Amino acid sequence: MVRILRHLQNERGNMTIFTLTIYWFMFMLVFVALFNFSTIFVDKEQASNSAQQASIAAVKDIYDEMDAAIKIYDLSPKRYYDENYLGPRVAVARSQLRAAHPDWSHSEIEYGAIDSVLSSALPGDVELQTYVYAGLQTATAKIPGVVAKVLSDNKATLSGSSVQLFNSDNRIEVTTSVKYESESMGFDFIPAYSEQIYQTGESRRIGFIDEVSGWANLHIPM
Repeated sequence: MVRILRHLQNERGNMTIFTLTIYWFMFMLVFVALFNFSTIFVDKEQASNSAQQASIAAVKDIYDEMDAAIKIYDLSPKRYYDENYLGPRVAVARSQLRAAHPDWSHSEIEYGAIDSVLSSALPGDVELQTYVYAGLQTATAKIPGVVAKVLSDNKATLSGSSVQLFNSDNRIEVTTSVKYESESMGFDFIPAYSEQIYQTGESRRIGFIDEVSGWANLHIPM
């Protein structure tokens, strides 16, 4: 009888170990699945943030060139005759925006003021159109390098990335990706899997672009 009881106790012990092993195995499988699932969301967020930061960096080049175009326009000899200076108009628009939107950043106020002035001044002004168009071309040449640096700094994948100048809503649109690779955590029977996770980011709306004659929107692959 004693030998039978000992045998049953050993059987129960072995069954307990077997059951715990099964539970541990199932727990690890669930953990691996949840880990890989959460990694996808992390990679999506990384790609989205990279694209957004790149579009914001790119839009600065646009408005830097527009500021330069306005200054060139104001220094033109023709201003002695028509006195149609744009700098003072930008200053007024800047003050109005600051008063109306005290929570806006300095750059947002500056961009909004330039948008307002150029949108009203560009139609019918061939000279200003020339300076603005040239500024857009200069910015277009700079933007791929700016975008590439931001994406590289954020560990995004340059190959397959692109810049749209401009999308249907007149925004700079950057598309990029991050490489996702699954993790098996030592379970060799779990197949390896990888893919590029693409996300898109947009800049603020470029308010004056519809008034630029002859400008054709561009898609720039990286």
